Amino acid sequence: MPDPFVTVDRRADGVALVRLDRPKANALSGTVLGQIYATAQALHDDPPGAVVLWGGRRIFAAGADIVELEGNGPTSVGANFTAALGALASVPRVTIAAINGYALGGGLELALACDLRVACPEARFGLPEVRLGIPSVVDAALLHHYVGLSRAREIILTGAMYSVADLASSGLANRVAERGQLRAAAGELLAGLRELTPQVLAAQKALFETWLNTGLRASIDASVEVFADLFADPATAAAVAAYQRRLASRG
Repeated sequence: MPDPFVTVDRRADGVALVRLDRPKANALSGTVLGQIYATAQALHDDPPGAVVLWGGRRIFAAGADIVELEGNGPTSVGANFTAALGALASVPRVTIAAINGYALGGGLELALACDLRVACPEARFGLPEVRLGIPSVVDAALLHHYVGLSRAREIILTGAMYSVADLASSGLANRVAERGQLRAAAGELLAGLRELTPQVLAAQKALFETWLNTGLRASIDASVEVFADLFADPATAAAVAAYQRRLASRG
């Protein structure tokens, strides 16, 4: 059995804290990516209230394991990344990346596969692959949605590292908090989601994927269908009734 580099702590508040812990820099080997995939699949089958992905006190995750890349070849590594990041993105609950340090290469892609990101001021982001003679791939394709096309090209083509302050205007980090306060910041983000039904969270996340991967007309048509399905769900009726009671209580 390989060492458990990915562990899950299902907390009393309903949050699943997923911890990456592969010395020294959470390099994303095939084993780590396989464990991320298996963890995400388990969270999909038995969803918690929300998921916080945590790399540790000084680092979120480095990129692909270069030694393994040389040994196993790019096709295998690319398939591992695609499977792991896809499984994480499809977890039917809100996922938050808590970034305490470096999120580089595949580590940044891992953060982009989450719905939201909280970061400390010392966090650093980058896609240094071009400096090794290889292109950025997989979820790097999402970067321009977060920082704009011009800045995404700069980040990818230079391979440089960027601070939270450098990317502040982009909103890549949804919240910025001091070290030691990231989990609290994630909790504050999640607090506003506690009244949402599991059904609407799962449906809305699925629509995000539809919007990213299909054209405008197909996205609108899919949205209308999902809206009709959810409106007929008993959980939605209960949520609407609760909302109306809150309005009435406010006078």
